[in-house]
Amino acid sequence: MKPISGDDLTTGDLVTTEKPSLFTRGTGLSRTWVLALIAVTLAIHLAEEFIAFPIYRLSLGRQLPAWLPSPALQHNMTNLRIALIAGTVLPSIVIVWSIISRAHGLLIASLFVEAVLLVNGFAHLLSAVLRAGYVPGLITGVLINIPFGIYVFRKVVSEGWIRRYRAWQLIIIAVLVHVAWLGSSFLTTKHPIPRG
Repeated sequence: MKPISGDDLTTGDLVTTEKPSLFTRGTGLSRTWVLALIAVTLAIHLAEEFIAFPIYRLSLGRQLPAWLPSPALQHNMTNLRIALIAGTVLPSIVIVWSIISRAHGLLIASLFVEAVLLVNGFAHLLSAVLRAGYVPGLITGVLINIPFGIYVFRKVVSEGWIRRYRAWQLIIIAVLVHVAWLGSSFLTTKHPIPRG
């Protein structure tokens, strides 16, 4: 870590003096580029889901066990598409704001987005195994979200952007968010998709 000077941005977890550039000598991507790539990977991942969900929905009713209700959000593709667009735009605004302001709270919020993407990559992998086939978001989840998420969290901890316990807190909260979302999507089911 660099010695602290009057120009350093310091808060509980963060000490940084880097200027925006693609690479910071010897440490890989800069803070600005890491945050920007979180927004880009989010957009790519949700674009895959946006394109693939209509096709996936058609085969979903035939793939689920009879005792398992279909997630309610999948019954209305308009709602799903609005949710995917909002899920891209709103976090991206927070990330851009974090890049511009360099506020520590916004950095934590941006890293929470990355934690959600990381956990989501593993969730897609698990879903694909249980379904024994493709699920929307699988390709970007496995090829982008998981490796990039691991890179980001190793980098932010090793470079002192946040402490290790904070990184684990973000990941655990992301897991809980996924569990809550999955449970609520099945509990709010109203009209099952015809099977067979």
